[in-house]
Formats: sequence, structure tokens, C-alpha cells
Amino acid sequence: MIDKKSVIIGLIVSTIVLIISLYYVDIKFAAIVAFIGVLIGAIIASYLANKKNQMKVVESALHGILVGIFVGIIQILIIYAKNGFSENIVIILLIGSAVLLGAYIIIGALGGLVGTLINVKFGKSYKRSDMDLMELEDKPEQQ
Repeated sequence: MIDKKSVIIGLIVSTIVLIISLYYVDIKFAAIVAFIGVLIGAIIASYLANKKNQMKVVESALHGILVGIFVGIIQILIIYAKNGFSENIVIILLIGSAVLLGAYIIIGALGGLVGTLINVKFGKSYKRSDMDLMELEDKPEQQ
């Protein structure tokens, strides 16, 4: 099950970092900063989704993949608008979008897995263990 709110929060964080990388960072480092932004957004989305309910690893990676796909689409639209909606740039964007989206999907999946690991390490997983202890305490001893 996909937690839409977590994906949107991760997407907003990634989009902010993307805009900073496109407009304020040197062109040599813009791609690296954009990839780091997708990774951070995917980690945040996966962590928040796992915080609400325990998820499988594949579901956590799916949250990161969704962040990566949406950030890739937003980046393509920003570049298209930045170049004045030129027809020449569309051909380049269509060729580059396959590589860009593929890279963002892989980085998003990796971020989803890292978010799950962070939740396991630092999150409170008292739901199951305390439940078992409480059930044992509530039962009277049988003789």
C-alpha cells in the first residue's frame, strides 16, 4: 500500500533540491546535487511511510521509485520550460529522459531501502514486542 502523503513530502524535498541544482549550482555539480536530492527525498518518503505502518522492503523501495519517477518528470518539464518550449530541445529531452528516469528510479529504490534501514535502526518498533508482553501479563496463571 502506498502512502501518498509520504511520497508527496519526499517529492517536495527532492524538487526543492532539484531547483537549487538547476539554478544555483555550477553546471559540473548540478547532476550530482540532483541525484543526492532524489536520494534524500526517497529516504524521507520511505522513512515516513515505515513510521506509520510496517512495510515490506519492496513496498519501501516502491515509495523511493515513485519519488524518482516524479522528480525526473518535473526536471524534464523545468528544462523544457527553461529553454522556451523549443522543438529542438524536445528531441534531446526525449533521448535523455530514458537515461535520466532510469537513473532516478535506481537511486529512488536505493533511497527507499536506506529509509527502511534507518527506520529499523532508529525507529521505535515496540508494537509487536510490547503487545506480546501485555498479553502475557493480562492472562491469569493457570494451575
